[in-house]
Amino acid sequence: MKANPPDRPAHRIAVILGSGRSSRSLLDLVLPLLGTHRDIEMQGVFLEEAEIQHAAELPFVKELCRVTFSVREFNSDQFERALTLRIRTARRALAVIARNAGVAHSFRNVRGSAISLLRETATGSDIMVFEPARMIAASMGHAVRPALQRIVVAVGDLDSGRKVLRAAAHLAAGRMHRLSVLLSPAAAAEENIMDHVSKELQPGKAARIRTIPGSTIRALVDAVHAEGASLLVIAATEELLEPGNLQMLRDQLRCPICLVRHWDNNHPKAINGKP
Repeated sequence: MKANPPDRPAHRIAVILGSGRSSRSLLDLVLPLLGTHRDIEMQGVFLEEAEIQHAAELPFVKELCRVTFSVREFNSDQFERALTLRIRTARRALAVIARNAGVAHSFRNVRGSAISLLRETATGSDIMVFEPARMIAASMGHAVRPALQRIVVAVGDLDSGRKVLRAAAHLAAGRMHRLSVLLSPAAAAEENIMDHVSKELQPGKAARIRTIPGSTIRALVDAVHAEGASLLVIAATEELLEPGNLQMLRDQLRCPICLVRHWDNNHPKAINGKP
């Protein structure tokens, strides 16, 4: 693999796999980010939560079928084999997408605390995408994820908001009508905020721009629910990555979450929505 020049480090896109329905469908969310004119490394991280590992060590565990809701017991060896298959499937899905996009990729599986892993991965990535815990329960009885409809962009301040809006514009592949922008009270109070938001989203226009009625994570979660979000894009600030805040996002949201530390605007193809 060709080394990146010192002044042009790879943009790292991390996808946390293993905790939700489908590795491939979660990886598909980041596809619009891959067609850029710079070096990108995709990192797949398969999460084996501590609770799951504990279950694997029990004499037997129970599996609830998502279609028939029937329950069957299987022993720890069967559990480990099923887990190994899921890891292999996730690794293969990552390799296929990365190869087709022509980007570098890496893969690892990690056992431990979900929140610790999310914090560690987010601080070492430009963008990180993961599913909340509630998506597992919400997906019971449904084999396929609904088509992505509404991308909700949370803007906490103008500086970090620019990065988040640019990433969201790429993720929407230029179809700006899919975006809803949620302004924090602090962002809404900034001078000419609407002009700045519109400038970042040119030549498209967000379908909705609203102010969150409060500055807490709970207020944000409620606003995201009200928008019917299929994806939340938000800045990976130090405050957001505090364990309690990250835990609330993971426990209370029902859609994948995209945390953005850095993203630039050097992708006119995605912004203009042209093939």
